[in-house]
Amino acid sequence: MRHSLAILTALALGLTGGAALADYPERAISVMVPFGAGGGTDVPARFFAAEMEKILGQNIIVSNVEGAGGTVGATQLSRADADGYNLGFMPVGTTTTQPHLKRTKYNADSWTPICMVSQGPFYLVVKEDSPIKTVDDLIAKTKADGLKFAGAGPGSMAHVAQLTLNNKLGINTQYIPTKGGGDIATEIDGGRADATAWFSDFNTKFGWRALAVMDSQRSEQHPDVPTLAELGYDTQVSVWFGFFAPAGTPDEVIGTLSDACAKAVATKTFADNMAGANRLVRYMPTDEFGPFFREAFELNGQLLEEAGLIKK
Repeated sequence: MRHSLAILTALALGLTGGAALADYPERAISVMVPFGAGGGTDVPARFFAAEMEKILGQNIIVSNVEGAGGTVGATQLSRADADGYNLGFMPVGTTTTQPHLKRTKYNADSWTPICMVSQGPFYLVVKEDSPIKTVDDLIAKTKADGLKFAGAGPGSMAHVAQLTLNNKLGINTQYIPTKGGGDIATEIDGGRADATAWFSDFNTKFGWRALAVMDSQRSEQHPDVPTLAELGYDTQVSVWFGFFAPAGTPDEVIGTLSDACAKAVATKTFADNMAGANRLVRYMPTDEFGPFFREAFELNGQLLEEAGLIKK
């Protein structure tokens, strides 16, 4: 009798658990952004959260947890309950370079990638009046008398771009680390650096000229700029933002979130908001984003190790 009762109780609990998952979400969802409010990660995160709220029918609370290149917030999220109510909107650097540089408590196995939301390729750029007119010119200058490449601090995505270019183009440029943004412009415009990797606003923001885009396809924003692949160098480096759940989040929940993600990025409101903020929408579903993320994690770790920034 007791044995039968135990079986019935287990079945009841199983059915209750299944029903709970089927009803997901039943309450507000927290989405962690590992940088400050109003910043480069926070802006698309809030656009995205607003659309997800409408689709899922529950409030989405965006929380900003700053510190250490996004690793403070990411570490907290990796330790949160994997129940579908603790999620994160995180960029490539926090998830694929910082774990190698800072030996974080989280790694590629800490997450279930749900979807990519936005991606903006880097452009290889020079000053408008630079004598470097083409990628071939850049290679020739590097081999003749050296080339200085400016970017943010060691291990930044601009640094990853420089390391990737060195690898793919068969060159060895000197990296000039800065605090980023305006400091990079000062180095380029002052002639102390020859090139950098920047986003699609390179011309409107700084008046620079692009030699190539580091992507697999030409940009609609700059259709005349060739891809490095067209020039014989299959090189892709971008800054992307993705939606993540802690590892162990139930598959049913991930499925619900993945479906909602596809709908959210396809809305006109999201597209308009992103365009207004000069951001590119690039959606990648769960089954594609997972392998993409892991490949980026491994590749960036390898590049940083080869550059001597980390030691195994």
